[in-house]
Amino acid sequence: MSADSPDPVIVRARALFKASGKTLDELGVLMGAESGTARRSAWQFLNKVGDPRISSLRKFCEAMGITLEELIGDGKKGKAK
Repeated sequence: MSADSPDPVIVRARALFKASGKTLDELGVLMGAESGTARRSAWQFLNKVGDPRISSLRKFCEAMGITLEELIGDGKKGKAK
């Protein structure tokens, strides 16, 4: 992954958010932001964070109703390496 390519976890997070039908305001509130800053907080998480904190990823997962493993995993459930 080059310095200009987005983090694959954030790419996955963006796709999950888009598929959810939630608004940025809803996501931000679900992630724990105050209603006045929720939209900006969610947008920054999805677009400005190059290396998100694990705590932010956990909040996103909770807001989306998924596990952290589902977000950061490689999509190969049950396959041994």
